[in-house]
Amino acid sequence: MKKSVRLKTIKENHIFSKVYSKGKSCSGKYLVLYCYRNYARNETQIGITVSKSRGNAVVRNRTRRRIKEILRLMYPFLKEGFFIVVVAKHSAVTAEFSGLSDELYDLLKKASLFGTKG
Repeated sequence: MKKSVRLKTIKENHIFSKVYSKGKSCSGKYLVLYCYRNYARNETQIGITVSKSRGNAVVRNRTRRRIKEILRLMYPFLKEGFFIVVVAKHSAVTAEFSGLSDELYDLLKKASLFGTKG
């Protein structure tokens, strides 16, 4: 059985701020995707943001887990050396998993983040 992929996550607030201010953005019906080149390291790091206005903690965490699972499945196909931040819009809370998955795939493709690793 194949071992599941563990995402490299963004933990520092200053990196989120840099990606928001200097990064390239793409938006869809459910999500907004920001990406910025990571020149310091040759790995792609992921950040997921769900605002408090989207619902209570249970709703926000469910939305975050769904987005994280979609990204975990796509992670092996992403280019190396990027910071990627995904922001959930209000409609993402009630969206179906397949709708989120399709939109995230389209946004990553639009941002040219699919490629070969190594």
